[in-house]
Amino acid sequence: MVDQNSTRKPSPESALLSDLEYTLYVVAHGFWRWQTHCAQAAGVRNLGALDIQVLHTVNHRARDKHLADICLVLNITERHTVTYCLRKLQAAGLVEYEQAGRDRTYRATASGDAFCARYRQVREEFLLRVLGRDGADFAAMESITSSLISLARSYEEAGRAVTIASSAKSIGLGTAQSPR
Repeated sequence: MVDQNSTRKPSPESALLSDLEYTLYVVAHGFWRWQTHCAQAAGVRNLGALDIQVLHTVNHRARDKHLADICLVLNITERHTVTYCLRKLQAAGLVEYEQAGRDRTYRATASGDAFCARYRQVREEFLLRVLGRDGADFAAMESITSSLISLARSYEEAGRAVTIASSAKSIGLGTAQSPR
């Protein structure tokens, strides 16, 4: 466990990780703002970033999706937040579902498909133009994507390990080791 009273200076790696994490905050918030602006330009207002992500996930490859599939793809464990988005998208006429017993599958409506197509057009016209003007290295994006996926996995593993360690300490068992 981390000693919260420690006055020890962070390691160079920790300082670099802090820089990366602050950059992730800025990138994430910029991306979320972009999504809402892009959605508005594509003709749909009052959608939050998660609503847009859920709609794009439902629309992806024109295949019906289960709630669990959507949560898995977006790495969301709080299913109720996705359910709320799906209800909001359904009320907006962008998503519909089919009930089969206790199971629901979701799909984008024709309006949802059209919105996603307009969203892609706005992204092509505006975001790609700005990225190109700013000298974005499109060839490096595959490597960046791979690195970010690896980073996400590391955060997931560390999150599980710290939860286990915190639980063990709260019941007096000491600290647990990272699952490897």
